[in-house]
Amino acid sequence: MMIDAKVREQVARTDAFIAEVRELIATTTIDPASLCADQHRGGIRRIANTLDAVDYVVLANLANINTAMRGGLLDVIEVYLLAVGGGPTLDFPDATAFFAQFQPMIDVGLRRYRN
Repeated sequence: MMIDAKVREQVARTDAFIAEVRELIATTTIDPASLCADQHRGGIRRIANTLDAVDYVVLANLANINTAMRGGLLDVIEVYLLAVGGGPTLDFPDATAFFAQFQPMIDVGLRRYRN
């Protein structure tokens, strides 16, 4: 069935996106000379340790946005990861809080899709 094929495609896209996010987290460079190195390291660790707790639908929506942006959202996420721990507004208790900052982007995409 066509619906089954679309669901499989969405799951594959989302799983690939999650794998790429995991790779970004694992390869985020932390400057040991930075005044915020400990906060950065701790924030990245918290995000990595709690990624599985992020709602799959949120990650699926982000995967779709990433596809529409031809991979550009992953570039944005990479930049955000570099800034984690750099100040009070960049300190996230977990991955759900980290990805919550992208909710306005999801909301805009959903509004455009529905209209």
